[in-house]
Amino acid sequence: MISHEVQSMLLHDDGVELMVPSENVANLNCNNHLYHALLVLSQVKYNSIPVLDNDSKIRGIISMPMIIKALMGVDSIRFDEMEKIKVEDVMDKDVPTIDSSEELEVIMRLLINHSFVCVAEEDGTFKGIITRKEILGRVNHLVHEVHHHYELKDLTLTELSN
Repeated sequence: MISHEVQSMLLHDDGVELMVPSENVANLNCNNHLYHALLVLSQVKYNSIPVLDNDSKIRGIISMPMIIKALMGVDSIRFDEMEKIKVEDVMDKDVPTIDSSEELEVIMRLLINHSFVCVAEEDGTFKGIITRKEILGRVNHLVHEVHHHYELKDLTLTELSN
């Protein structure tokens, strides 16, 4: 369990929100074709992005490797298929999703294996993402600043193992 003090220090970052709001997150519609997905992914800083339906509900995640894999033929990449294959046919439907009240410990556990976690309302409506980069930036700040907030003492290896 993450202590209240550590959680407070990680979540307080001079007014900077932990979650990137949906309007600032590149995403695709599940009905887009791979050509459009390739264009969007080549322009954003993320290696994968959320896929939404027409009601802004999270349906999956798509990445450049998923697109390339879908276009791979036996001996070449079938670029002519990009206008025929939809994002929903290629996307990963196993999406790490939380609601905005999720515990920090759960968020951090999910971010071990994912570069971001989608935040959704109870009905699945996409609200934004929490990125591994944002959490790691805050952890980095915490480990460099914790001694300014608390008196720390050196512990021997024996004391640490007890």
